[in-house]
Amino acid sequence: MLRHDIRYQGKTSWTEAPLRWLADEVRCASPAQRIVFQEYVNAVTETQHRLQRLNAQIGHFVKQWRLYPVVEALMSLRGVQMIVAVTVVSELGDLSRFDTPKQLMSFLGLTPSEYSSGERQSRGRITKTGNGHVRRILIEAA
Repeated sequence: MLRHDIRYQGKTSWTEAPLRWLADEVRCASPAQRIVFQEYVNAVTETQHRLQRLNAQIGHFVKQWRLYPVVEALMSLRGVQMIVAVTVVSELGDLSRFDTPKQLMSFLGLTPSEYSSGERQSRGRITKTGNGHVRRILIEAA
């Protein structure tokens, strides 16, 4: 699309509006280009349908999980929906294994790095040690 200088001017990407625009407005010069273009559109829509099916299955089965109350509690936080909450709980397991919030943050790699020399202390970026999968999910949710 970019090679042919075809650009979507809307605000969001890969929602209903851009897919309608692709179906209605985009015209390809040759039959081969039309076939390839339609295959790309089909791949995107099929992937969206697959994700919807998987999310529905996760939503169905998570209600039978012994840690579902923890998932519900996490979903009460802003930006945390079903997939984020299930991922966090499944990666962390039982939260009672962490004695303090500091231990949990260290496990997630969300603690600041520190350089100390004598009386001087300097804090830097997060350490990024620990469970990168949960850290990425939490950052995306934020």
